[in-house]
Amino acid sequence: MGEEDRRQRLKERAAEFPDSPGVYLFRDATGEVLYVGKAISLRNRVRSYFSSPSSLNTRTMRMLAEAVDIDFLLTDSEVEALIFEADLIKRHRPRFNVRLRDDKQYPYIVVTTGDDYPRVGVARRVERDEHRYFGPFTNTSLLRRAMELLRKVFPYRTCTDYVMEHRQRPCLHYHVGRCLAPCTRPIDPGEYDDVIDGLLGFLGGRSRELTRDLEARMEEAAAELDFERAARIRDQIDALKTFREQQRNLSAPSAEDMDVLGLARRGESAAITLLFMREGRIVGNDGFIVGAPEDTGDGEILGDTLVEYYSHSLLVPRRILLPVDPPDSQSLEKWLGENRGSRVFLHRPERGEKRRLVALANRNAELLLDDEAASSGSIRPLGELEEILELPAPPIRIECYDISNLSGSSAVGSMVVFEDGHPAPYGYRRFRIKDVDEIDDYAMMREVLSRRARRLDRSEGASQVAEDTSFSAVPDLIVIDGGPGHVATAREALAETPLEGTPILGIAKREELLYRPGESVPLTLPDDSDALKLLRRIRDEAHRFALDYHRRLRSKGAVRSLLDDIPGVGPRRRNALLAHFTSIEAMTAATEEELAAVPGMTRRAARSVKRFLVKRAER
Repeated sequence: MGEEDRRQRLKERAAEFPDSPGVYLFRDATGEVLYVGKAISLRNRVRSYFSSPSSLNTRTMRMLAEAVDIDFLLTDSEVEALIFEADLIKRHRPRFNVRLRDDKQYPYIVVTTGDDYPRVGVARRVERDEHRYFGPFTNTSLLRRAMELLRKVFPYRTCTDYVMEHRQRPCLHYHVGRCLAPCTRPIDPGEYDDVIDGLLGFLGGRSRELTRDLEARMEEAAAELDFERAARIRDQIDALKTFREQQRNLSAPSAEDMDVLGLARRGESAAITLLFMREGRIVGNDGFIVGAPEDTGDGEILGDTLVEYYSHSLLVPRRILLPVDPPDSQSLEKWLGENRGSRVFLHRPERGEKRRLVALANRNAELLLDDEAASSGSIRPLGELEEILELPAPPIRIECYDISNLSGSSAVGSMVVFEDGHPAPYGYRRFRIKDVDEIDDYAMMREVLSRRARRLDRSEGASQVAEDTSFSAVPDLIVIDGGPGHVATAREALAETPLEGTPILGIAKREELLYRPGESVPLTLPDDSDALKLLRRIRDEAHRFALDYHRRLRSKGAVRSLLDDIPGVGPRRRNALLAHFTSIEAMTAATEEELAAVPGMTRRAARSVKRFLVKRAER
């Protein structure tokens, strides 16, 4: 079929479309969807593609050059067409539509309101379930601190259902007043519901109302001379004020809730940021990178993003501020209003404080573009791993385990953590093998993973102190330095633990083949694969971390055995010398007076140590 024939056929097909609202799909010769659009009148909209070629932008002309067919779906209204369009774009991911790049999975606070005793935790995606989600939060460290502050006010549970069902006594959170311990104590469900209702109200933006209520309760307790309860409530009020102070305070023109969108473009990428204004404060933000050909209008980008974002958002504000007007803004307002349950206004301010807020959002979008350019090297392999391993989302947190066992002595295991494709040293952990005497890598790996899973179990019910921070997080992917045997051992070790079901991947040392549980045929990736480069880096870091610990233990053991041969130096003096001097060389270089100054040492013992070390150095 020639070019003219193909174009004429598409034009005739467009003329057959009904004069009704709906969505239309352009397809190429293989049936792949190239573009999805919506229209009040399908016939008029699609025919416009063939009326005047000079009025079309470059992107549309490229799309039409590949299209061989057009389909349509009727809808009852333009608003319904808007919803269908968003669903079809998500399903087919057409090359010529503006699409959000959803590589980053920002965390949300989730309250499992579908449970008898709701749990509060962190989720990486919003599910269509009966639970409540708040966020997203782009700064995970601030999120952790915020949740710790909130627990001082709302003593909710954080443990998993598995931990709650198997716990026999209250955890440390109960003893420090940060959980009511519904796992082991017969508490009134209404009492726990009051806690959750207060938390939901606060997260929903009613912070001032909650603070006033607490102040009234504090004054009541003080009037009743219950100063202990009044002091507890005072601490809760202080925690809420600290939480609010972490949020940027702007002199918004009113206290109404609204979202503010910002836009920045560079080449064929665009960044969109959202600032969430609640009670006159910025309480959160979000950001997206959008694939947008240069001839795509700003309004079209914003309109498509509004549909994409608010089709998932659980909260639609009454007013949304925009830097430019999107096409079909009236249809968008109707659709948003249906999601909200009341009217929604899209507004492009031209002056005043609202215009200043939009300018602030635009500046944040510029920064997001800068961050995207700087981090694209680490985000890309996460998306590749998601696709290759068929994961539900990019593996934001990856844990890798290795065993160092030279000559069967001082065997150790290492756990390294990568977050967003970068090392997270705060999460690194070392394991000294305790239960395996012989040289058995599989048994050692089983011990390390079992202990890690047990620590997660305990940290779900204990205060998240610094040493437990890493163990309280659930990885998105576990990488094992080894082949199919190590992977099978890992799956066995994690069975019937909170980590059961976590994706596991083994990477062999020499061939660098990838093994998944239950699969005998390994995965192979090309040497220039970004995913393979990241896995190599993670594996090498785990090996380095384990080997470093192993060498330190061997060195320390050698020093210990050497000191055991010195007359007059027992275990107590030996340990004191090891604590004071960093190496045998430092001990040799020390004077007799410096040796004698070590707690527990005497002048006679110091002389004996000095004489022994000098003779050793002369050999």
